[in-house]
Amino acid sequence: MVGRSHAQEVADPGEASSEPCAEVQKAGTGRYVLKALDKADLDLVMRTGRLAAYQNREYLLREGEPANGIHIILNGIVESTHAGTQGRELMLATWEAGDFVGAPYILGDHRHSWSARALGRVEALHLDQDAIRTLIAQSPSFAVALIECLGFKGETYSMLAQTLAGQKAAERLVLLLVKLCENAAQDESGPISLGRITQANLARMIGATRQSISLILSRLQDDGIISTGPTKMVVNDLAALRKQVTE
Repeated sequence: MVGRSHAQEVADPGEASSEPCAEVQKAGTGRYVLKALDKADLDLVMRTGRLAAYQNREYLLREGEPANGIHIILNGIVESTHAGTQGRELMLATWEAGDFVGAPYILGDHRHSWSARALGRVEALHLDQDAIRTLIAQSPSFAVALIECLGFKGETYSMLAQTLAGQKAAERLVLLLVKLCENAAQDESGPISLGRITQANLARMIGATRQSISLILSRLQDDGIISTGPTKMVVNDLAALRKQVTE
């Protein structure tokens, strides 16, 4: 298994529970492949895949290595990273329970375009290419859900490209925070928690220095738009944050 030398299998898929974890169940459709499935299709997916556990900083997959299907996150947070020039690592996105990693190519002879690494303990369901082909043939609902999820991922990386094209770090950061809020699947009328996200991660995502990120976040916090902690950020007023883009 690519990038899984230390992964621990947590269960026999044939004996695994047919219900995904609570984190997946609360997720919306269009982004989360398991949420779109009825019980019969969900049972089929869980039986077909292989469950594994990853420890903090352990790779689910590595950039440049041969691709072999997808890893659906059942618990925990995973970050996607890309090795930039001069050894600099760029953080592309973070993925939560219900998301999968392994795109853009999930079938065929390809290599991973980026890496996926656990942030804390992660449980995931691995579907190799043979499993994906089997599920596509047996479950139209799975095939449609997979296509919708790939569309969401394409939009996410398109947003990242547009964000990086911005001329000012403040503009890039605000655009990124807005998109992260929209992806959080929460009620936009109240505070939105962005979970485990640090200034260093944000700096890596938009190609800025940590010092510049700190200054921008301090201004947003002084205005009451966000609240920050060591590893957690809450957007208190998404409407006000969106206005920052046009000002």
